[in-house]
Amino acid sequence: LFRSLVAEYGNRLYAAAVLLCANDHDAEELVFRTFDQAVKKIRQFDTSRNFFTWLYAIMLNFHRMNYRRRRVEVVPMGAAEDLPEQTTDPTAETLDADDEVANAIRALSPPLREVVVLRYFADKTVEEIAAALDIPIGTVKSRLHHAREALVGLLPRYGKEKS
Repeated sequence: LFRSLVAEYGNRLYAAAVLLCANDHDAEELVFRTFDQAVKKIRQFDTSRNFFTWLYAIMLNFHRMNYRRRRVEVVPMGAAEDLPEQTTDPTAETLDADDEVANAIRALSPPLREVVVLRYFADKTVEEIAAALDIPIGTVKSRLHHAREALVGLLPRYGKEKS
């Protein structure tokens, strides 16, 4: 079960984790913990929900716990051996290898970063984001608006041209 989940969802989840975390090591740990938890809780999955959104919600909860604690737990030696080797960098594919954009997204506050990753990289609707994060739809819209404004400031070459 673990290998099939990783094969199907691993690259997408890893790409989202890289955007949420400060580095690849933390992203790999986050993805591993997410899949481990998903396997343990698979019977609790509500089949009326989107499976990737469920996985992402698990990952987001772990990320929030780490952020609150401001510490990183170490993955035991050999624990990542079950994960298949990444043949390509999914983040590079997602972002067209544009590190400037990835760094700008990482510079956003966690609440803004979460909605950006879900909306633009996981292709979730505002309603799906609200359900995944357990926040009102208006809050999702507000965060997306503030995130776009912040990104324009962080990415001046992508911003509106001044006349």
